[in-house]
Amino acid sequence: MFSATVLWLLLAPAAVSAAPLTALTDCLTSSAVPQLLTTNSKYALAIKPFNLRLPFTPAAVAQPTTVAQVQAAIACGVAQNFTVTPKSGGHSYASHGLGGENGHLMVDMKYWTNVTVDSSTQIATIGVGSRLGNVAQALYSQGGRAISHGTCPGVGIGGHVAGGGYGYISHTQGLAMDNLVGAQMVLANGTVATLSATENPDLFWAIRGAGASFGIITYYKFQTFAAPNSNIVYSYNIQFTAANYLALQNYANTTMPAEMNMRMFITSGGLQLEGIYYGSQSAFQAAISPILSQVGNPYGSTSTMGWIQGLSNYAYMSLTTPIDYDIFSKSLMTVAVTPAAAAAFVAYYQNTARTVSRDWYLIIDLHGGPTSAISKVPMDSTSYAHRNALFKYEFYDRVDSGSYPSTGFSFLNGWVASLVNARKKRGQKADGCKVPTTTFGMYINYADSSLTADQAHNSYWLTHYARLSAIKKSVDPNQVFSNPQAINSK
Repeated sequence: MFSATVLWLLLAPAAVSAAPLTALTDCLTSSAVPQLLTTNSKYALAIKPFNLRLPFTPAAVAQPTTVAQVQAAIACGVAQNFTVTPKSGGHSYASHGLGGENGHLMVDMKYWTNVTVDSSTQIATIGVGSRLGNVAQALYSQGGRAISHGTCPGVGIGGHVAGGGYGYISHTQGLAMDNLVGAQMVLANGTVATLSATENPDLFWAIRGAGASFGIITYYKFQTFAAPNSNIVYSYNIQFTAANYLALQNYANTTMPAEMNMRMFITSGGLQLEGIYYGSQSAFQAAISPILSQVGNPYGSTSTMGWIQGLSNYAYMSLTTPIDYDIFSKSLMTVAVTPAAAAAFVAYYQNTARTVSRDWYLIIDLHGGPTSAISKVPMDSTSYAHRNALFKYEFYDRVDSGSYPSTGFSFLNGWVASLVNARKKRGQKADGCKVPTTTFGMYINYADSSLTADQAHNSYWLTHYARLSAIKKSVDPNQVFSNPQAINSK
C-alpha cells in the first residue's frame, strides 16, 4: 500500500523535455522577464519547499518586478502550454507555491514587498511578496496601524489572505481578508484587473477564500485600524478532557466577548489555554473568570504587552525569521461537537496521540460564535465558507531532521476520523450549542496533501465551490492557473 507522499508524487507530471523548456526560457528572456536558471546559486533556495516532504521542481522560475513582466511571464506560459503558478512566501503545506506537482512555470513574487499606508484614508497598499512579520512592523511604523493577520512571521501575505488569514486578533477584527478593500490581479489573458466591491465584484468575492486559482495578485489594499495599546497576553494550563472541551465550545457560542482571542494549544504534555485580550486588565479578569471556573480554576500567567511585543510573543521567534520542516498537516472546522464526539476525540488523544514521540501539536482556535467578527460577516459575502464554525483545528506533525515516516499519516488521519465518525445523530443537540447546519469543513491555508481534488473542493469551500468554478470558467477556462487542489473550470 502506497503512502500519501508516494501517491502524490506518482501523480505529478514527469520532468519537462528539453525543447519546450528551452522555448519557455527563451520566451522569458526575449520578453525581459527576470528568471532564475538552474545554474544560478539562488535557484535551489527559490524552489526549496517549506514542507520538505513535498519537493517539486518547476519548469522555470520567473521573478518579475513590474506588472508588465507579470503579464509577459503569463503570456510565455500560455504560449508554451505550461501551467502557471504564483508563489508568495512559499509556506503552503502542500507546496502549492511550487505548483503542487512538477513542471509548472513558477512566478515568484518575492520582490513585491512594498507596504505603504495612505495617511488620509489609512488604507495600506501591500505587495503580495511581503511577509507577515515585516508587514506588522511596517504598518506599525506608519502611524501605529495594523491589520488582522496570522502569527507566523515568515508567511507571505499573498497566499495567507487568499485563503482567509486567521490570526490572534481575528475574533475581534475578522480575518485578514475581511480587512481587504481592493486588489490588483493579472488574469490568464494578460488583462490587469482592479478588484473591489464595485469593480469586478465576482472576482473580489472569489479571491477572499480561494484567490490562488484565478490569476496573479500583485498587491492588496487593506483598511487598517489603530493597533491596540493594551494587549493582555495570557496562558493557563488545563486538562484536556471532554468536559473542558465542551465548556470552551459553549463559551465560544455564548459569553466569550469580542475582545477575547483564545486557543487551545495541545501537545503530548497537556493543554495550554492561551491568547490575547484587547482591553484593560480589569475587563479581562471579568471576561476570563467564568470560563476558568468551569475548567478547574487552573494556574496561569498574564502580562500586558504592546502590539508588536504581543505578536512576537506568539511568533516564538524573530518577526523576520523563515523556517521549514518535514511535516504532515490536517485541519478541521466544526460548528458544534456532541458530547459523544468530544469523548471520542479526547480518548484518541489519551490513548494514541500521547504515545507518538514526534514533535506534533494540535491548535484549536475559538474561531466563531455570536460575538466573533468572523461570524458577523454574512456567510455568502466571501468565498470563505466557514463563517459559522465555532472551532478551527490545525493538526501538525513534524520531524525536525530526517524524513517524515510513511507510517505517520494514519496518526492525524485517525485523530480527525475520531471526531468525524462520531458526528451527531439526527436530531441530537451538541452540548450548549445549536444543531450544526453544515458538514465538517477544512481550512485551505492548512492544505492537506492527502486529499483528492474532489475532497479538497468539498472540504475547503463547501457550498461555495459551484460559484467559484463558474467564476473560474469565465476568467480562466483553460486552467492556466492550477494545482492539484485548485478551483477548476469543469
